[in-house]
Amino acid sequence: MGGRTNEGNQLRPKYSSYLDATRKIYSSNGVKGLYRGITPAVVAAPLSWGLYFHFYNRIRSFTNTSPKYPFFDNLLAGSITGGIILSLTNPFWVCKTRMCLQYEHLVNEKQFSGLVGCLKNVWKTEGLRGFYKGYIPGLIGTTNGAVQFAIYNRLKDYRCHSLGLAQDSQLKPLDYLLFSTISKCSSTIITFPYQVLRTRLQDHHVKYTGTIDCFSRTLKVEGVFGFYKGCLAATIKQLPYSVITYIVYEQTRYYIERLSKT
Repeated sequence: MGGRTNEGNQLRPKYSSYLDATRKIYSSNGVKGLYRGITPAVVAAPLSWGLYFHFYNRIRSFTNTSPKYPFFDNLLAGSITGGIILSLTNPFWVCKTRMCLQYEHLVNEKQFSGLVGCLKNVWKTEGLRGFYKGYIPGLIGTTNGAVQFAIYNRLKDYRCHSLGLAQDSQLKPLDYLLFSTISKCSSTIITFPYQVLRTRLQDHHVKYTGTIDCFSRTLKVEGVFGFYKGCLAATIKQLPYSVITYIVYEQTRYYIERLSKT
């Protein structure tokens, strides 16, 4: 969550909670303010998920070499896949952050008209490097999807085994709902600090020399709690579409497999 969180950062609004942030943003910008950055998110999120499932299944076939350690095989496949997806979509996430963090009281600040305008501005002022700010924490953060997939697949395997079914057999939608919820919440808690670092590095109002500088300044001023600011809001935002994505994916995969056998 936003706040005066680092030395020299007198620009970022201070919020005491998720509800406080919602109220203040709505008060100053109306409903429109609550949807800043939605365009790059709408582009990047479906692209990320669509490519993730495609690349993950292909890469998993190469990394699945150790039947004794399926969790680590899934983790490796997820990490490699995440790195590929991040390389393709990081420019959109930079623009999302920049568009969200536009402060009206800075009269001299460039107000982005939209995604295209933001992309042009970043390219003009920072070049290619600007599109990959926060990339290193993002690479670390690819473990989010990797951990989520690994936990999710492990829970599916346990469930299939307990029911006496073959591995990766079709389960009930309720099972997928439960497993996707558990895996998403677990992965978010484990890896959320990277999201804080990534967002702060992408924020053009505060300058850091790098990931280590951002980490040390956040830890010094806010302590460990600083790395979990906004965790509740992120979970509320990400959990519904994550669960829906998994359920739709499993049901679609099941019907496609049935059609291919007929």
